[in-house]
Amino acid sequence: MASLMQGFAEARQRRLQERANFLAEQQLARQEREKALQAQSEATAVYLAHAEQTRLAWEQGRQAIAENALASRQEELQNRASQVSQYLQDLNSNRVQQATEDSEERAQEVRTRTFKTRSQLKHIHKARIRTGKADRDQRQQLTQERAAFTQMQIEDINKARLASAKAAAEQRSQEVQARTAEVSAQIQATTEQRLAQAKQDAVSRAKEFSDRVANVKTSLEQLEATRLAEAQAQATKLNDFRANLSASVWSGSRSVAAPQPIAKVSANNTYDNSASLSPKPKKKGSKSESVVVAPEPEVAKPVNLEPPKEAPKETPKASSKIEQFVVDYVAQLSTNSSLLEVVNDRDTVRDLLAQGANTLKVDPSDILNTLLQMAEGSST
Repeated sequence: MASLMQGFAEARQRRLQERANFLAEQQLARQEREKALQAQSEATAVYLAHAEQTRLAWEQGRQAIAENALASRQEELQNRASQVSQYLQDLNSNRVQQATEDSEERAQEVRTRTFKTRSQLKHIHKARIRTGKADRDQRQQLTQERAAFTQMQIEDINKARLASAKAAAEQRSQEVQARTAEVSAQIQATTEQRLAQAKQDAVSRAKEFSDRVANVKTSLEQLEATRLAEAQAQATKLNDFRANLSASVWSGSRSVAAPQPIAKVSANNTYDNSASLSPKPKKKGSKSESVVVAPEPEVAKPVNLEPPKEAPKETPKASSKIEQFVVDYVAQLSTNSSLLEVVNDRDTVRDLLAQGANTLKVDPSDILNTLLQMAEGSST
């Protein structure tokens, strides 16, 4: 154990010694680097000073050279400017002189060309006049020849057209005659066929008319009998209802006007059976179609139902007031009831009679009679 601790101590001592040696070496290396950097800085400063002096000297020499070159260029520019000015003056004078000469030459040339052109135009004009006259004479001759030839052709064409028209007219005349005969035969056959058909139709329509008249008579008789029975039954029901209503409302305390019996329904039906059942057809012409006039069935007159008439006991003025009051009362009801529904409701009838008696100052029995009459009229 002691040897192990001693070994650790020796190893530690060696490491410390090595660290101290390393630090010493690093310190020496650092000092050497600082010395080298110092020497390099001094050498750089010396070099920069020498370079600055060299640059200043070179700059001064370059500036002197530039000043000399500028002076020489200015002198050269002045010389060239004077030379160019002299050259331009000479050139301008030469151009003016040359332009004058050229203008005179062009004027002379224009005069010469104008004279030549006029001479040529005169010759061309004379030649055109001669050519135009010859062409006009030739065209006139050609036109006369063409007119004569055209006239001959027109005459030949007219002759051919006249011959063709004559032949076509004869052919059309023959065709018209043939077609006329054929159409006449067809019209005759059609007319005979239509006459036969018209006779058959007239007979059938007459038979149908008589059957319809018989059916209408039977229907009207049945309708009249049915309406009479219904009116009688309705009148009986209304009389019974009036009696019951009067008894229930007034309990026999007041007298109610006796209802009048409903008049019987009368129907006056007149029929005209004297119509001819075999009408004769009328002809307009030999080629026109025959028109057959068939008898029209007569419409039966409607049955006139006479409403029941009752002899009112009150005056017409009072009756109209009562009717207007009843109509207004029924109209203001919220149930939108009819007169029959109002009559069937006893409470409504009592209220109506009470309000009418207080408002119109009339006998409630008159109001009741008017109400029943209006109900009967609305039911019929």
